[in-house]
Amino acid sequence: MFNNIRSRRKNFLLFTTMAVLLTALVGYLLMHRLQTDSVQSVQQSIDTWRTTLTAMRWTVIAVISFGWNHLVVWLADAEILSRAKATRLTGLRWRAVTWLVLLELVLGQGVLVNAIGLMVRA
Repeated sequence: MFNNIRSRRKNFLLFTTMAVLLTALVGYLLMHRLQTDSVQSVQQSIDTWRTTLTAMRWTVIAVISFGWNHLVVWLADAEILSRAKATRLTGLRWRAVTWLVLLELVLGQGVLVNAIGLMVRA
């Protein structure tokens, strides 16, 4: 029983550390890349990366969508998940993909901000 809790804490700490390090790396790269003199040059740099980052986000959503069942089966075969949890997760695939698409539309594409802007102008 205690071994399972220790394992979960270890995995949580590992994933948290990995997320912090990746965030710091991306922040450093962006800071290093965007060291410019004016706001216009920063905006130009963001605009050049916009389509690449959008394509990357949509690719990640597609990989999650198509690879979900394979990942769940692999986790169940490795006995990380029970068969009941694997069946439940298989049923939740499209819900997760829907949330990812909604997050991309609202945050990545700014659909909500554009809609509010259109309502204010009208």
